Amino acid sequence: MPTDFFETVNSLVEEELSLYKSLEALVDDEETRVRESDMEGLLDVLQQKQSIISRQESLLEQWNNISAPLGVGDGKEGPAFWNKLAEHAGENGYNQIVARINEIRELGQHLLDREGVIRAELEENLAEMRNTLLKMGRNRIALKGYSQGMATF
Repeated sequence: MPTDFFETVNSLVEEELSLYKSLEALVDDEETRVRESDMEGLLDVLQQKQSIISRQESLLEQWNNISAPLGVGDGKEGPAFWNKLAEHAGENGYNQIVARINEIRELGQHLLDREGVIRAELEENLAEMRNTLLKMGRNRIALKGYSQGMATF
């Protein structure tokens, strides 16, 4: 079991890291779309991100599937899982997996931070677009009023 267990955990870690790296590329694209005010492209990126998030949720189920046989009810998020992991993977395997998990956490935090900046920029762009549309509406009303006023002369 130790070798199979280590390989299974290592595989899940690598898959999770791969998903985060895919999200990173999409966040890059999302940032570009927001800066260019490309709403159609942004919607496409958000759909792609949702697909990856769904895959992450599926991966979470796989984590839960390997923690249950160990007698760990709270999945990989609790300390009991990591204690069992240390028992089954050995010190080198444990250290290797923890290093990758830390890499995932750092990347995840980096992505959350970037998402916050992008969201703020998007909100600012939307506010500017609303103001532009309002001004256009006012200009149309003024032009229409001016045109009607000229027709009476």
